[in-house]
Amino acid sequence: MSTTGTTAPALQRMTSFWRHGRWRPGVQLAVAVAVAWLVSMALHLPESFWAVMSVLIVMRPSAGSTLDAGWDRVRGTAIGALCGIAGVYLQHHGASVLPTTLGVVILLAFASAAAPGLRSAPVAALIILSAGGIPGHSALQVALLRMVQIGIGVGVALAISTVASEYHAGPRFDEGCAALLHGIARRTAALAGAARPAEAETERANAAIRAALVRLTILAGSADLEARWWRRAATAGESRAYRNKARLAARIFQDAVVLDRLFRRVPDPGADPVWHEASEAASAAVASMANALQGKGTADLSVLDRVATRHQGHLQRAGATASNALLAAPLCLLHDDLQRMQRCIAA
Repeated sequence: MSTTGTTAPALQRMTSFWRHGRWRPGVQLAVAVAVAWLVSMALHLPESFWAVMSVLIVMRPSAGSTLDAGWDRVRGTAIGALCGIAGVYLQHHGASVLPTTLGVVILLAFASAAAPGLRSAPVAALIILSAGGIPGHSALQVALLRMVQIGIGVGVALAISTVASEYHAGPRFDEGCAALLHGIARRTAALAGAARPAEAETERANAAIRAALVRLTILAGSADLEARWWRRAATAGESRAYRNKARLAARIFQDAVVLDRLFRRVPDPGADPVWHEASEAASAAVASMANALQGKGTADLSVLDRVATRHQGHLQRAGATASNALLAAPLCLLHDDLQRMQRCIAA
């Protein structure tokens, strides 16, 4: 094997690393670590690497996810510090050191399992209860120092991630949600086609979409935090705008799953103009909503509205067919969920 053949893949990986910007999170983290350490040194704080540790724990690629992790870190540390001080108080009044320390840490560990946001609480309590390792500082002083150092770390991480974010959670959420809806639209368009995917393949695709919805829900929380941080969300409803979009995307997916199951009950839906029209109307509406999420105009739901209204109207008159009865409810539900998504985007 030639040397050129072995080095080419390695060179491609290196150039791809720089060309696609994969170096940015590393640079952000390195800068945040250096700044946190310098600030702690400038304030002459003992054990200044606790601020560095906070940066390493809470730093994320976006400001919203960093703020989320930082808030959990500060909240957990504050609760742990208070419990640690309570343990020191008990020790000061005659309680045995080992049982007190183990009791407080075990209780906080149990609480952190029930509330993941308190993961840092048992660590903070243990640090304060073993504060004898810092000469000349009382337990209260150690607790305050830890809070200051953690505040420095979280503040530096948030500032760096805000100024030089690898991405902003809001636009990234809209991009991911639009891609998911485009996939649903393509699958809906194929419902009345001759080459429908097998049921096993459809189940695999549904599982992938459910996993993508979970990731979108997590990203939506970061996007809402960013919106509140920059005061873009003035009302309580707007403060959950991205989570509302994620919830509606999940409902649209469920509507598409119901349509898929209905179409599979029909031997040849492509031969029936009613089923073919329903498939095209639903696909066009979902694709239009995906384009609206990408900023490409306003979603056009008029065709789906007309088709759903016609099927629903047939049910209220004599002579309704089986196709009308089966398609009316899922088309109306899909239209209703898309309208809600449209109002959410407009807001």
